[in-house]
Amino acid sequence: MPTTLHSLSPLLILAITIGLALTRPRIGVFRVNIAGAAILGAGLSILFDIVPPGLAMNTLRQLFFPLMTIVGLMAISSVAVQVGLLQTLASFIAQSGKGDGGKLFSRLFWSGAIAGALFTNDAAILLFTPMVILMMEEVQTDQWRREQKIPYYFAVLYVGNLVGALVISNPINIIAASFFHIDFLEYSLWMLLPALASMLVSFWGLKWIFRKDIPKTYNIPAPYQPDSISKKLSTPTASILVLTLLAFMTEKLTHIPIWAIACGGAIALLSMLKIKKQSIVPVIRHIDWQVLIFVCGIFIISVGLRNAGFTHVLGQFITDLGGGSFASHLLATSFVSAVSSAFINNHSTVGLMIWVIQDFSVSDLMTKLLVFASLIGGDLGPKMLPIGSLAALMWFRMLEKADIHISYRSYITIGIPVTLLAVLVSVLILILEWAVAGL
Repeated sequence: MPTTLHSLSPLLILAITIGLALTRPRIGVFRVNIAGAAILGAGLSILFDIVPPGLAMNTLRQLFFPLMTIVGLMAISSVAVQVGLLQTLASFIAQSGKGDGGKLFSRLFWSGAIAGALFTNDAAILLFTPMVILMMEEVQTDQWRREQKIPYYFAVLYVGNLVGALVISNPINIIAASFFHIDFLEYSLWMLLPALASMLVSFWGLKWIFRKDIPKTYNIPAPYQPDSISKKLSTPTASILVLTLLAFMTEKLTHIPIWAIACGGAIALLSMLKIKKQSIVPVIRHIDWQVLIFVCGIFIISVGLRNAGFTHVLGQFITDLGGGSFASHLLATSFVSAVSSAFINNHSTVGLMIWVIQDFSVSDLMTKLLVFASLIGGDLGPKMLPIGSLAALMWFRMLEKADIHISYRSYITIGIPVTLLAVLVSVLILILEWAVAGL
């Protein structure tokens, strides 16, 4: 195992980067954001010759198309918000619950899960959290206690940390699938059932934990009435969204890459806004450019960890933990990925796991199954600790701005059992699929 100061420096750089990204300290008049933290970490990796400049540039070239996919999906979700589809959905959820608090919880969770699958899980958290904060103020009755709102906030958080049913459901899925040439349909065929399992475990886990807090009744708000512009834009927007999803599903037949479909859908929606004389500036502003820079920086840092031998050590640990059978290797990969994601963020973890899996000498199918297992852990793991994902931290900040306080202790005591059970069930489903396929 690496012991010299030079070989330990990549790990130190990763720790500094994650620490700065999570704490965002103020230095003089400037506040360090996640993009600045990633730039610093990548810069230090290059400066200390841990990652040669040429290798760093090659890493960025490999990330170009996955990042284009993420940009396209962010733009699509932003347009959906701008034309009022989110407000329409919120109104539908509140109306369909018919005053039953349990039904409201269920509809909110499953609507968020579907939205997360289509628009990325992180987007589901960022879009649904402010929606639910406002919804709770509208639907609460005089008899509600403060604690009775909390189940709904957790429902939104958890739909943003489920196993991605589609490759587009999470940025880390997009990046890993791109590296290992896994197409949209192949990903969905293997991951749909594990994703559904993670949804069911998370849903029933939350419902059991909050069984005494979910209110019996709520006030049904007045139906949402979109303005004339939103009415004109909602139908063409929905049509383009459906066509884009169909294009994703037929990718294997059309041979149009995922990044081109995502960008094509975004361009079509932006063109529609221009034709309707609507500004596209809010859409561009809504794209989280900081996350894209963070991903680039983290992957350069992960290359440094690979060069220093840490990914080899991690791979050996997974091999030893997994024992002799491939099924146990899948279990070990999932749980290592989940725990790692909880402590060092799922973007960092996937950056490491990509190199770990590439170094395994197994068949193409086994390689892809290991990728799926690592993504199960990477998608679910962040729920165990607040630092596990940037979206979870933003969820905390949005709640705090609304004067809603949830302790880290509550987050952890709820997250660990639900997450570990969801990881176990999801990866067992993946193993069962592999056994049934007989490959």
